Amino acid sequence: MCILLTTTEHPDYPLVVLSNRDEFFKRRTGLAAYRVLDNHTKVLAPLDLGRPEHGTWIGVTTTGKLAVLLNYREEDQANLVSEVSRGIIPLEYLQSTESDEDWVSNIEKSLAEKSINKKDPVTLRKIGGFSFVYGQLSIDDSSNKIKPLNILSNRGDRGRVHVEKKSVGEIEDTEHQTTFGLSNSLFYDPWPKVKRGEKLLSDAVNHAVVNRLSTDEFVNSCLDVLSTNTFDMKVANDQSIDFVTKSRELRNSIFIPPLATEMSKLNIDTMGKYYGTRTQTVILLSKSGVLHYYERNLHDTDTTEEDLQIRHFEFSI
Repeated sequence: MCILLTTTEHPDYPLVVLSNRDEFFKRRTGLAAYRVLDNHTKVLAPLDLGRPEHGTWIGVTTTGKLAVLLNYREEDQANLVSEVSRGIIPLEYLQSTESDEDWVSNIEKSLAEKSINKKDPVTLRKIGGFSFVYGQLSIDDSSNKIKPLNILSNRGDRGRVHVEKKSVGEIEDTEHQTTFGLSNSLFYDPWPKVKRGEKLLSDAVNHAVVNRLSTDEFVNSCLDVLSTNTFDMKVANDQSIDFVTKSRELRNSIFIPPLATEMSKLNIDTMGKYYGTRTQTVILLSKSGVLHYYERNLHDTDTTEEDLQIRHFEFSI
């Protein structure tokens, strides 16, 4: 169960984005790289190669559009696998030339055009549950603040985040949060790991500012937040507890250690021996418009062995 954390509290970086992707280690994945989409849009994104659409969960364009997708934890098992992968949603947005409002208004039509069965086309509701955070990264010249990002869910309401407050004493809500978190529930009903992540990220920013940390030092602090493991290891290591039961603990820990599953016996390409946090991403947008993208891909094989190398991309939007 993945997590997204964002903040506008750092004075040097109008937007900071942290992401953990939790997935089966066996699921084929392409590392983050510059890619040119069908309409010649250049994006920086990893790819999920486990579905034929080769979608993604996070990406940015070289012109500064941001897209982050998180699965919604379904109660209805029938919706776990849909005709069209929800991973196409970020790519659909990133390559769109429409305004954000027009894009969200036309996404149903776009999905219908990709449907195999034209008599029963795919709709947002039919795709596996998701929450999607997206927007054109733009810094307000007068305030040095990032302009608001959008939230779309096919299991709940739409929303926005990082909207500046308009009056003193206004009650804090999701829209006005300077540090925001989202996992696999609705954005207005956060899991415990999300509240913990928001507090840790806010503390990390404050520590970085007070101690004048370098960019690399701050990135390492962000990776420390993403690596916060409060998973009940008695549950993780108890072989008498099945994977479905263990998965209920996912809502309590930002980092998910390798969990043994029983899925390898099913002989499914996307499910193997282990599940846990696979990829960690940190994105920093500087005041000057330089975007830094850091990726640490922890697991490329279906083993517990970790790779702690960090890959760094940088460009001006």
